[in-house]
Amino acid sequence: MSRKTIAIDIDDVLAMHAQAFVAFSNSHWGTNLTVDDYDEDWAKMWQIEHEVEHTRRASLWHDADENHHKPVNGDAVTILRKLSEHFDLIVATSRKLSMKDDTLAWIKQHFGDIFKDVHFSGIWDGDHHAGMAVMTKAELVKQIGADYLIDDQPKHAFAVAEAGLQAILFGDYGWNRSYQLPNNVVRCKDWQAVLEYFEGVEAGV
Repeated sequence: MSRKTIAIDIDDVLAMHAQAFVAFSNSHWGTNLTVDDYDEDWAKMWQIEHEVEHTRRASLWHDADENHHKPVNGDAVTILRKLSEHFDLIVATSRKLSMKDDTLAWIKQHFGDIFKDVHFSGIWDGDHHAGMAVMTKAELVKQIGADYLIDDQPKHAFAVAEAGLQAILFGDYGWNRSYQLPNNVVRCKDWQAVLEYFEGVEAGV
């Protein structure tokens, strides 16, 4: 029986992105954010309307050490090493290609050779990288032939499920907590729950 492939998101799944982001924001701009306040729309989260100020803050964050050296999320390394005995593991991320080198270095530092490959969807890159195929996360997962996606964002999990694949909605976050889950989507609040889910898959439960 051939091994199945699990595609895994980085931010707030492998890496503690929101925690690092809100700590940086609170320290630099006097905000009082918590992880549950995190929103992909940073201007909305910061409650600012001026594009220039949004761009300035975003640029400071993108260049910050805290952005490039985020801590690993929980027991990710231990659990994924166990899963790699029975599944092929790959990374599927929407991070910008400008972060590619730092991302690959971070993965190598913390996860060694656990992952077979790292794939960037390019969804946030637009026309900045001529000739690159810009894909949604669901399109990327289908193209690389993965059987599962572990992701914290409902939009990616639901799109993968709509495409007929199995999605694991990861974490207990403000941005994913209240959703009613469709078919082919299960919630795993942490990495121990992920391990238990895939042990059930192996056992045919």
